[in-house]
Amino acid sequence: MARISEKTHLDRVEHILASGTGILDFAVDGENQYYTWSGTEDADWSVDGVSKVENVEEDRIILYPEGDYFVCEIEADSEENNSGDVTCYSK
Repeated sequence: MARISEKTHLDRVEHILASGTGILDFAVDGENQYYTWSGTEDADWSVDGVSKVENVEEDRIILYPEGDYFVCEIEADSEENNSGDVTCYSK
């Protein structure tokens, strides 16, 4: 797991694992690990172009893109307690 702690741009995101506690895990095509962004519960994030949502566990969901991938712009200034913005859209 790679922790996101600075402004980051991710292309080719296959799916996003989201938790109600403010953690987003990004699965990038060709990578063996998730990129993890740790935010607060009320952090500002949005995902557009979602084709399917699946429950994984009680507090975890997986978001799949309408197109082949998501593109994500992620704001972060530390490894934890980020407030956002995280914006993803389907490509």
